[in-house]
Amino acid sequence: MEETLRGFRARTILDVGPGYANFGRVAARITGAAKITYLDYNETILTWQKNACEKAGIAAESMTMLLNPDNLFRLSAMYDLILCQEVLEHLADAEAVLMRLAEHLAPEGRMVVTVPTKCSERWLKRLNPSYMRDEPQGHVREFDRRDIEAILAAASLRPLVLIPTQPHFFLSHAWLALTRMKLDGATGKVLTGGIRYRLWGMLNEYSRRFFLLTGPDRWGRLLPRNYFVVAVKAAAADAALEVTP
Repeated sequence: MEETLRGFRARTILDVGPGYANFGRVAARITGAAKITYLDYNETILTWQKNACEKAGIAAESMTMLLNPDNLFRLSAMYDLILCQEVLEHLADAEAVLMRLAEHLAPEGRMVVTVPTKCSERWLKRLNPSYMRDEPQGHVREFDRRDIEAILAAASLRPLVLIPTQPHFFLSHAWLALTRMKLDGATGKVLTGGIRYRLWGMLNEYSRRFFLLTGPDRWGRLLPRNYFVVAVKAAAADAALEVTP
């Protein structure tokens, strides 16, 4: 996000399904945005995010809703930056949801999308056959590169960046699966404590440092946990090409 949004300026951000992550606040720092709107069905998450923004001196508002195309008609504003990270894999109607969100992207705006890779999801299911089975609000979709490109095209979005990444999560999530640690499928929050949790944290942090030092792009291709996408409206991309000498 630091690299791909550097130089892009935004006033407003919509963070869809933020969980307990700090991506919205990171994006505000990078782009200079003054306000974040959080959209989630979980009131506890929304309260946590608004409190975190208050401490950071960022204006925030929240909208409580289940993420489906009908509910998204409640959105009325346009946003310079929309974050939709670790969301689409939870939705059977992901295409329709992304189309609705794209309607609220400003003409020159950016949308950041991340989803788990199909290969990593199937690897975790092989390590633990009960992974995400019968999980409320858990993963119901899998994506490879072709799937991502198709769902973006259906929403009239064009990727500026589409890369496999986060190899440290490939390793640490494998540990979660192998040791049968409990995970909240809706938020990604690890529910198991004790020695397994401490070892998970160490594996996650030290592998992250190692991959950053030794070439994260290469490791992302070898151990791809997520796809990271920065997309624009296709019409804006076409207009930019027309004026490029």
